[in-house]
Amino acid sequence: MGLAFGAGFAILSLEMEPRPIAIFLFIAMFLSFAQPLATQQLIVDLEGGVSYLNGAPVSLNPAPRAQNGRSLLPLRETARVLGLPLEASNGGLRLGTLELYPNLKLARLNGAQVDFSEIGVIQNDTLFVFARTLETALGLNAVYDPLQRLLILTYIPGVNAKDTTRPVARFSTDKKEYRIGEPVQIIEYSYDPDGQPIALSFTGREEAYFTPGPKLITLVVTNRLGKSSEPYSLQINVLPEVMNTPRDYALKYAPLGRSFLDPINSSYPVLTPERTDTPTPLLFSDSPENVSQSGVLYADVVSGPARVLAYHVNVMPIPARLVLLATNLEGVPVNVAVSRLGATSATRVVAVLGQVSLMDFWNAAGQGQLTLQPGQTAMLYVSSPLLSGQGLNLMADLMTTGRVNWTLAMLEEGLFSPSTSVNPQGLSALLTNLPNLEPDGIHVRGTFPGAVRNLRVRLEGPVGRLVLGDGNADPFITGVDALTGAPSVLKGNYGVTYTIALENALGVAGAFVPRGGLYSGAIRVNGTLTPVPESGVLYRPDSPMLLFRASESDQVNLEFIPASGSFLPVNLLFYRLSPENVAKR
Repeated sequence: MGLAFGAGFAILSLEMEPRPIAIFLFIAMFLSFAQPLATQQLIVDLEGGVSYLNGAPVSLNPAPRAQNGRSLLPLRETARVLGLPLEASNGGLRLGTLELYPNLKLARLNGAQVDFSEIGVIQNDTLFVFARTLETALGLNAVYDPLQRLLILTYIPGVNAKDTTRPVARFSTDKKEYRIGEPVQIIEYSYDPDGQPIALSFTGREEAYFTPGPKLITLVVTNRLGKSSEPYSLQINVLPEVMNTPRDYALKYAPLGRSFLDPINSSYPVLTPERTDTPTPLLFSDSPENVSQSGVLYADVVSGPARVLAYHVNVMPIPARLVLLATNLEGVPVNVAVSRLGATSATRVVAVLGQVSLMDFWNAAGQGQLTLQPGQTAMLYVSSPLLSGQGLNLMADLMTTGRVNWTLAMLEEGLFSPSTSVNPQGLSALLTNLPNLEPDGIHVRGTFPGAVRNLRVRLEGPVGRLVLGDGNADPFITGVDALTGAPSVLKGNYGVTYTIALENALGVAGAFVPRGGLYSGAIRVNGTLTPVPESGVLYRPDSPMLLFRASESDQVNLEFIPASGSFLPVNLLFYRLSPENVAKR
């Protein structure tokens, strides 16, 4: 987990204009290209030259790039990483319903001959095709995210549109002239003659405009069966007078959960909180991360409250399960309780593993109490079967009234049976025969005092930032590997609960920004659980996500746990607005 948990080219033609997207990012750490074809998503950072296939870094050589307002990807590499067949036939290439004959400057799309310049170009003996062509030929969805400068390619096989009566597009605006940064209200009243549901697609539309001059807004609506209307356009005028900057507009009016551009946020003053750590131990198990045999992953003796966080992947050729066992080491009965438990298993999707297990953990109710007799062992958690390559993320808060040995183990299916899981003698014998697995030397395991870090911050000045999980402003917790006795450092403080009390917060807007890379998790704001982000991942350090506006109270309480599989550090940003400008949204 650490701090993170070809000759041909394709020019994917995407006009660099905002288009509504929801990035449902399928992050698969151990997805190989040899697997059967399913939904594939390729995310391309056009500035940094980094690409992610289902969330895992992937190399495309040469790197994708932007040129003249269009996105460029290597054709053969793109087909390879998406698992799409690029067939050679009769001196040409075939990809889906697209046939290319570069030497003849000919092409066919859906069986019809088209001019080669309509589907692509040849530069330096290299073949390029446009994204619109790929969308037609493959049903590929290509979307450009202008805020994060990401290109998102999603391939879902078997999608076809049907013909129907064309819908009609109509809308109006609340006025004809606006100041820079003034909200523009759209009144939409489109319809479909057949009563079909319709989807809206605006071009030129912004919630507010930040350059003066005339602005043309165009609407096309599409019904459920894929038939689109004629374009319908209106023109408004933006005056030179400034009402809001882009950042201030977002802080005042943007809905919570939206990201906005703030390229200078890393220069904001770092806030120094009052910090107290609780002694509650965190039993952290992430090494070996890839488990190649049955055995004990981690174990330690605890009395009282404790937290367990485990992240492991089954790489055995057969299914296996992760189990959590408790053994009473006292000479008297001991009560054991699971206060909260969140787990996501049987998946390769790291965003799911981290974010969903956090959401489950925070939403979980107590699971009751179990009394263990002296020397008795009980199984408190067993995962669903993990196929080879599938992983699991488990987080649990535990409580005991005496000394209990907590054991996390991976069991291949042949060692697990329902009768064994409820048989104390069978569990004790099983534990005796399991080897302690050696750490992998890369990831972390150990017991770390300080599972809860309490921070108190008084907000002063116009803007500030709270740094979490960097090891400097926010120190990493340290501990010991109970199986080897080796000292250990939990970089990123994964699994630690931060309780953050913000004082003097009235009139403040708060935001979350990643500083280390891809992030997908959750945070509580005054007790309300908020996904971070609502879908997909946060990636850009210059694009914070709006968390709250403190419009009624002088204090805001936050609760944050760094998510498994995501990159640390992160920053919490605090912007002070004038009270009359704090929108109650």
